[in-house]
Amino acid sequence: MHPAAGQQMNQIERRKHKRFKAAQGAYAVLGPETSKLGQIKDISLGGLAFKYLADEARPNSAGELDIIIRQNSYCIRNIPIQTVSDVELARENAFSTIRLRQQGVQFGKLTSDQTSQLEFILKHHTSWIEEPS
Repeated sequence: MHPAAGQQMNQIERRKHKRFKAAQGAYAVLGPETSKLGQIKDISLGGLAFKYLADEARPNSAGELDIIIRQNSYCIRNIPIQTVSDVELARENAFSTIRLRQQGVQFGKLTSDQTSQLEFILKHHTSWIEEPS
């Protein structure tokens, strides 16, 4: 087997949950100390990735976030998280001064109510992401 193929397979195998593309209007709010708002890119039962405006204040690696679905004012509050990645995104326009970052977080221990709410969001406010083969 080619080494790169094995590495890609290991990355896929590490994911415990299927990822879904978040619907337009799905946001993550980190808080309460940073109150950063970001657009959710993808989400699963195990975590999510969101884009946010980069500034000097970086979010903590652990804490809580809220998930907000603007379409129907749906919200899941106080989800415990741990940051697993935080990278600067390439600028879409060379003349833009706006810097975006993407943060990936893993959910901590969810309550049964939070889990049910998250399953509702996955069912009604996402679309399937095909994994690379």
